[in-house]
Amino acid sequence: MRKILLLTLLLLVFFALAANASQMIINFDDLQGDNLPVPDGYGNVTWYNQWTYYGFVQDPYNAHSPPNRVYTGNADAMFTFNSPEVFDGAWFAGQPTTNVQFQGYLNGALEFTSSSLTTSSTPTFLNSGYAGMVDTIHVLSNAPDFYVMDDVTYESGGVPEPGSLVLMGTGLVGLAGYLRRKF
Repeated sequence: MRKILLLTLLLLVFFALAANASQMIINFDDLQGDNLPVPDGYGNVTWYNQWTYYGFVQDPYNAHSPPNRVYTGNADAMFTFNSPEVFDGAWFAGQPTTNVQFQGYLNGALEFTSSSLTTSSTPTFLNSGYAGMVDTIHVLSNAPDFYVMDDVTYESGGVPEPGSLVLMGTGLVGLAGYLRRKF
């Protein structure tokens, strides 16, 4: 009986945490016009007028999910989430001599540096390689004018705050006590 109760509690915790996260993909495709700054707040992100979107065909700057993608001229471009999120990565395409890399920050402290990706005309996903919360992403490049970014992916609500975990844990302990008395 205890094993069944413990297994049930573990499954409840697992599904509660899994249901809390939802994957968000910012694909820029609903933005209208060409060569315009990505508006701050788009996708719950502050873009700092550093990113410009466009949708016309331009090889090797191919969109992962056409038509739109973004570019910047900044060697250390950045964007900031409105609240800390788990950043998965983004798709890149561009000249074959261009390298891109992420750095993720939380409250001004560096949390991770991703591997480096050399772009090509085929859009390729650059994974952050980090499963923790961040609020700011820097996109570093040796040639910032020669790549495009598309389909920025993050987990909204990916890690519950400690108060939610305590509340959920208290409820599970109460449920366990109830079930134990009943059976």
